[in-house]
Amino acid sequence: MFCVECGSEPDELFDGLCSECFKKRKLNIDIDERIEIEICPVCGSVKRKSNWIERPDMEAIMLKKIDESISVPYEVEKFSFNVEFHEEDPYNIIADISVELRSGDMVTEKDISSKIVFKKTQCTICSRIHGDYYEAILQVRPSSKELTEEQKNLIVEKVKKRIEIKKDEKRSVFLTAQEEMHGGLDFYLSDSGVTKNLAYEISRAVGGSVKSSAKLAGREDGQNIYRMTYSVRIPAYELNDFIEIDNEIFRVKKLKDSGGKVVLKVVKSGERRLMDYKRLENAEVLGGDELIQRSVIVSESKDEIKVLDPESYDTVTLLKPEDFETEGDEVPVIKVMGYLYIIEDEG
Repeated sequence: MFCVECGSEPDELFDGLCSECFKKRKLNIDIDERIEIEICPVCGSVKRKSNWIERPDMEAIMLKKIDESISVPYEVEKFSFNVEFHEEDPYNIIADISVELRSGDMVTEKDISSKIVFKKTQCTICSRIHGDYYEAILQVRPSSKELTEEQKNLIVEKVKKRIEIKKDEKRSVFLTAQEEMHGGLDFYLSDSGVTKNLAYEISRAVGGSVKSSAKLAGREDGQNIYRMTYSVRIPAYELNDFIEIDNEIFRVKKLKDSGGKVVLKVVKSGERRLMDYKRLENAEVLGGDELIQRSVIVSESKDEIKVLDPESYDTVTLLKPEDFETEGDEVPVIKVMGYLYIIEDEG
């Protein structure tokens, strides 16, 4: 019984080889001379397969890549390694690797090395941020000619605040662009879900309705990609405005209740009503607090009150709204369409 490689006559052969020749020929190992790791020069994220890892453990990443780059023959049943890293510069690292290989009771050690090269590649998110990427458009449009400065400031503040909150959770949420269009505002955002939530948040704050539409933007991995547009239509009336609809005068008390309707107060009777936006689309806005005047009380009974018209000074008899109580010798009133109405609250 002799070794087919060196001709020695050992007590035991392994695949026709003595232990030393078996170690040299079979318990061998190889590694890629160059190991590339893609790293984003902007945020420092590292690519692993098809995913980008934020705030990575770089040593763990390098060890994993070394493990994946080592090639061993099938005779090796188990192997382990230790690594020493030597930095040539921040993007080039020499890895000196000591490997222990096992096959049954046979153990051998090998020393190998490889060069780890960090390849600069912008990650998906940074590429999108610098490439005008957006998934959805938030459009805010007025029913009248244009949004007021107060409305614009409120809307912009809500958009920026929501993005700041979401950015702490997901770096992929960002505002790509903002512009004034057709008397309103357009926001281009990177996240469709955040855009949808913002649309409803704004509609709750300033009133109005939300509509959505989708446009095919392309295909990715065999799937259609749609770009969403969420449109918020802001009504011409604001909180505490007086409006006229079907020859009845109302005051806007709440732009949206939990059921999604506008809360109105009938000026003549003080009764509260809920009305949906569609019915109010043709409402005429009479004005706001600037319509309120002070009228001198002439006399008062349980259900009626006589006051002086603040414009003509004629005595006018008015029905008291339910549970209305006078304070002092004047009452707040408005005069619209030739009629006087008592206003229960001035704010």
